[in-house]
Amino acid sequence: TRLKEEGMILQYHNHDFAFVKVDGEYGLDILYREIGPELLQTQLDTCWVNVGGENPSDYIRKYAGRIPTVHLKDFVGRKSENMYALIGLDEDKKKDTEGKFEFRPVGKGVQNIPSIVEAAIEGGAEWFIVEQDQPCCGWTPLECAAMSVQYLKEEVFA
Repeated sequence: TRLKEEGMILQYHNHDFAFVKVDGEYGLDILYREIGPELLQTQLDTCWVNVGGENPSDYIRKYAGRIPTVHLKDFVGRKSENMYALIGLDEDKKKDTEGKFEFRPVGKGVQNIPSIVEAAIEGGAEWFIVEQDQPCCGWTPLECAAMSVQYLKEEVFA
C-alpha cells in the first residue's frame, strides 16, 4: 500500500519458473490472483512465458487491462538444465548442441511476434520492451538491437 500512497504501481517481470504449478495452478497466476491490479500489474516477458509452456499471446489476453509493458524477446531451441548459464546464473556451462537454447533478435526466432503485439495492443499495452539477454550468431549487441528494430518497423508496425 506504500507504493499506492506514492502514486506508484508495481509491475512483476516473470521468468519461466513463474510457471511452476502449486496445487495445480501456476505461481504467476496465484500472485496475480492474490494481489489486485491496483497494486500489481504484469510485465510479461514473452520468451519466458513460451519457455514456461504457455502461448504468449493467450497469456497476454488473460491479463488484458493489467499489462502496460510487454517484453518482446525471441529465441530458438528448448529449455535445458543449464540454460541460465546464458545469463550467468548457472555454474554448469555444458554445451547442449541439439536443441540448444539461444536468444535471437526479434523476428529471428520461434516467437509469433505479430500475434503477441496484436494481443498486447488489444490488452492495453502502452510500451514494448525489446530484450535480448545475449547476442548470437556472431552479431554484436548493437547489430542484434538494430535487427529487432528493423523487423518491428518493417514487418509488424508497417
